[in-house]
Parts: sequence; structure tokens; C-alpha cells
Amino acid sequence: MSFLPLSALPWRRSQTATTLPDHWVHSGALAAATDRWRNWLADQPAGAWLLCERDPLTFCSALLALWETDRVAVLSADDRPETLARIQSSIDGRIPHSPGLAIAQHLPQVPSHLDNQRRALVLFTSGSSGEPLALAKTFQQLDEELRVHAQLWPLDESAGVISQVSHQHIYGLLTGVLHPLCSGRSFCSKDCHFPEVLAQRLAEAGAAQLQVTLVSSPPQLSRLPAHTQWPEPGRLSRILSSGAPLAQEHAAHAEQLLKAPVIEIYGSTETGGIAWRRQQSELPWTPLPGVNVRVDDGCLALTSPFLDSPHTWWRHPDRVSLTDKGFMLMGREDRLVKVAGKRLSLDQMERALQSLDGIQAARCVELGRPDGRLGAIIQVSAKAPQDHETRRQLIQQVRTALAAHFETVTLPRYWRFVEELPSNAQGKLDRGLIQRLFNDIEDHKSPRWLAETVISQDVRMLTLEVPEKLIYLDGHFDRFPLVPGVVLVQWAMQLAQQAFGARGGFHGIDQLKFQRPLRSGMRFTLELTRRENGIGFVYKSAEGQHAGGRIRLAALDVQP
Repeated sequence: MSFLPLSALPWRRSQTATTLPDHWVHSGALAAATDRWRNWLADQPAGAWLLCERDPLTFCSALLALWETDRVAVLSADDRPETLARIQSSIDGRIPHSPGLAIAQHLPQVPSHLDNQRRALVLFTSGSSGEPLALAKTFQQLDEELRVHAQLWPLDESAGVISQVSHQHIYGLLTGVLHPLCSGRSFCSKDCHFPEVLAQRLAEAGAAQLQVTLVSSPPQLSRLPAHTQWPEPGRLSRILSSGAPLAQEHAAHAEQLLKAPVIEIYGSTETGGIAWRRQQSELPWTPLPGVNVRVDDGCLALTSPFLDSPHTWWRHPDRVSLTDKGFMLMGREDRLVKVAGKRLSLDQMERALQSLDGIQAARCVELGRPDGRLGAIIQVSAKAPQDHETRRQLIQQVRTALAAHFETVTLPRYWRFVEELPSNAQGKLDRGLIQRLFNDIEDHKSPRWLAETVISQDVRMLTLEVPEKLIYLDGHFDRFPLVPGVVLVQWAMQLAQQAFGARGGFHGIDQLKFQRPLRSGMRFTLELTRRENGIGFVYKSAEGQHAGGRIRLAALDVQP
């Protein structure tokens, strides 16, 4: 099937079957699943519906049913409680994990086409420099961008798409779901985040004689292991990357291992795609077809068919310099801030930090606090400090070095030391992650969150610290403050709910052991394992294991 616009309902034009495993999505399975959702929605309110679903078939079929029943899909960036709370007042309902067995009395007919001027989606910006903003996209905007994707990176009859990025964001949605959907090709994004699973998915595509387009991002491409058995040359047709610029050495490494060109797409939720490049051929960014660019007071300005007003110049905060073949990115204009009345470039301070011995990368962020002081997230080259005194000494050394270049009042006040800069599925340090990193400034009942590693679908490894101002340290004990055991169990339950969306009350605990105390300022890890009827947890630090056990929950939701 040749490329069709979304407004033409391409998923209704063919009913292909496939010999691929069930976690691959194809039009045959999609049409039946979409009808089940249409049936369920027939008795539900109209309007805007929140869709937050990790399973690609459930997500895609529910999305199409919303569109076919004249509803708007609201895509949250994640399913964290605070994220969903922000959206709650602007939606009319939320898509559940399953449509169940409801049978509608009056099922509406499938429309012959969709109004391309109608709102299709509401998405949210990453919020890296402020609170996330809601942005609506029409079918025409989506169709225009998908048409360009089909022109530059066509999916022929033997093509398939594997995506490592979330379809809750515009890049993953367009490249990993909607492009193959409009081209009538099979696609897969389930559990593809890990290299070993990616290799398995590539093998599945190879067995079906598919030429694969891999949709990825800088975090995944930067961590590709050389020891994994990757497919033979020719099985991958291209690798797409977006979310942040990919380091040149990582692009070269990915091309060497996967034997396919790495194509980066530059854009944003607000603008859609803007430009593309392949670093092994050209370093400048080439504007996408139909996109016009110019420099406006040092910053990028563009007109684009993917914007709500295609012929109006839109000013982007990225600074650029034009070249014969496109443009080069030179940093962001909106990274100039005022701290205590002093004008400061966050880029300049980050460069100063990264020039210091032992610091591999740094991000300075505004926290919106009454004191106006900055936060600093520091990726250390060696082992991160494991206790309060070591961390205090490191902060003092860094502040002394910075004081030679900046006024003392502008220096960061709040410091977080990590072994890798946190990023979301799109490779960005967004506002949600920043809030998690500095949450303990106001919340004196929770551990200091520093990182979360997804070991598998059912296992998470959290890197945490005991905040010095933790309220539970008061009186427990005066000369040797330590975290009470009951608090460790409480933390495990709360953090498991954030990691897995766990539901259900405490129903008991088994195999509970406390081996060592956790003291003020200590750095530690918490391994959480989702089980059929509860959560397993283990606390460890550089000193060894501190506690562990199994929490039984009354009704744990084990949906992926």
C-alpha cells in the first residue's frame, strides 16, 4: 500500500496478516482492536481523552478509535501522578488499559474520511526551561509532516519499523507509529529499549525478510554494546535519532555496529521537524522540504507547513549560523537568566564546570524558588560522593574554582552529583526530571532522587541519598541519626508506585531484614522488583546491604 494521509483512514484500506510475533503491530490486528475501542467509546462522553499507554497495539488502536469517533487524543509525556494531575482539568475522560467486553447499543459508522482541519492531538512540551505547555496539532499538520517523512525516508513493501522511543511524544509518534501506519507497514516498539531485546527484534524482522528503519535517540545509540550480535549488513536501511544532537563519535559508533546510516532529525513539539543531517556526510543541518529558515537577531526563524500558521515566521530560541548547505546550532538564547539581579549565561557556567577536573558534564537549572538560586546537576568522571562530608568538600572545591569567573551570589546553591545525566525517553533533561532531582528541598519526608535505571520490565534500580533535613532523622537518634526501618518500607512502597504504577494497599510483609543502618547524607541504591502479588526491595550502599524484604499488596496492578 502506498503512503496515504491520516485523514484518509489508511488503517482501513488493507487487512494484511503477518508471520511476525504478536508484539508487532500490523493492519489486520489493528482494525479489530480499533473496533473494540469504538464499541467502548460509543457510550462515553465526547471531547478530549487522555491516552497514556505503553503497549503499542493498545495505544495505536485506542488512538485511531478516538479519531474515528470525533474525539481528541491528549498524550501525556509520562504517567507520573503529578503529570496526570496537571492534565486532569483539561480532559473529559481517560482511556483505560482495556476496552473490556462492553457492547454499545448504537455503534456509529466508520467515517469515510477525517476533517484535516480538526484537532487530532494535544501534546506537551518537554518543559526543560519552564512548565510544560499544551500544544494542539491538526490532522493537516500531521499529514504534512508525514508526507515529508515518506518523501525523504520511504517505507517500501519490504519495510518494517522498530522504535526504541516513546510514542507519547511527537517524534516517536510520527516515526515509530504514524509513518508505518500510513504506509501499511508492520511496526514494533514493545520492550525495545534494551540492546539485547533490540537485537532480538532485528532478528525477528530478518526472519520475516523485512528491511528495518530503527527509530532511536542519543541515549540508546550512545550505549550500543559491541559484543551484541547485530544483524548482517543490509538488514537495516536507516537509523533515525532525535531529541538532542547526537555526539559525532556516537553516530560513528552506531553506524559501525549496525551497518546503516544514522540520520538525525532536529525539531521540537512546537514546530515539528525542522531539519536533518547525517554527520558522517555533513555537519550542518539541512532544512526539511517546505521549511524556510533565516537568522533573526542571532536566532533561528522559520516558516513551515507543520506550524499552525504555515506562512508566519516563527522565532526559535536556538542560536544558529547559516552555511551554504543549511545551518549550525550555536546554543540557546533562552539560557540567559538573572540571579540576584545579575545577568548570567547558563551555557557559560556549564562550560566552566565542565572544564574542571573530575567533571564530565554539567547542567545548571532554574528551580523557581523564592531565593532565585540555581541548581547544578554534575556528572562526575569517577565515583560520585558516597557521604555528606565527601559531598560537602567537593561542593566547596567546585565553588572555589567557579568564584574566579562568576560573582559568588550567582553560583549554584543546590548540587546533585550523578554518574550519568538523567534524561527522558527523548534524550532530554525535562522539567519533570529536574523536579525529581530537587524535590527534597521542600519535601522533607522523601529520599533524594538521583537516577532510575530500568533493568527489565519488572525491575528498577534507583540511586538515592538520605537528605540531611529528612524529618525522620529528628530524635532518631541525636548522636547517631539514622533512617527508621518503617520509613524504608514506606519508601519502597511509594517509589514502587511511581516506577510501576502499583495500586493496592499494604497487605503484609515477608522476609524482612535490617542489616545496617542508613545514616544522614548516605548515598544508596534501592532495587525494586515487581511480583505477582507485591514488591520485592533491597537497599544497598558502598558499605553493603542495609535492608530487604517482600511487600504483599492487596491488589497490585501489573499492567506494563
